[in-house]
Amino acid sequence: MNKVKIDKGSLIDNYLPADYIDSFSKEVETKEGITPDAFFDMAFNQFPTWIDWLLKLRNAIVKPLGLDTTSRFSDSICERSGNEIIWGMPDKHLTFHVSMWCGEYRDGKQELRITTVVKYNNWLGRAYFFVIRPFHRIIILSLLKSIKKRKNKFSNG
Repeated sequence: MNKVKIDKGSLIDNYLPADYIDSFSKEVETKEGITPDAFFDMAFNQFPTWIDWLLKLRNAIVKPLGLDTTSRFSDSICERSGNEIIWGMPDKHLTFHVSMWCGEYRDGKQELRITTVVKYNNWLGRAYFFVIRPFHRIIILSLLKSIKKRKNKFSNG
């Protein structure tokens, strides 16, 4: 895991302190700069099939517990700036926020970073995230890897 890096003035700083924080980034070669909206769309509106299946399984498991299973990621955007989108939501068990941060486009390259902060609201939140955490890491890394491989937006790299 990359060391958590938060740029000065980043919107995600407004959601700290937190019980858990991680940050993953990938430098991509691209023909033009990627906006936070495009980054969000590529990462969370175009899931690989296996991630979609995991989310459906998660929803089936937690629905009887009264947790939110109907919200879409795009419905939970909280804040935005020129290089970052924050999305997330409070629930009974925990509150989470995710930063989709786009670095400066330079020499055909750009850093894309996903930072997650989680605050536990009760013991159920702590238990829930204990189970979810390994999948969270795999999913975020997979999303960044799939963005790097997209041929329609990026040059070979």
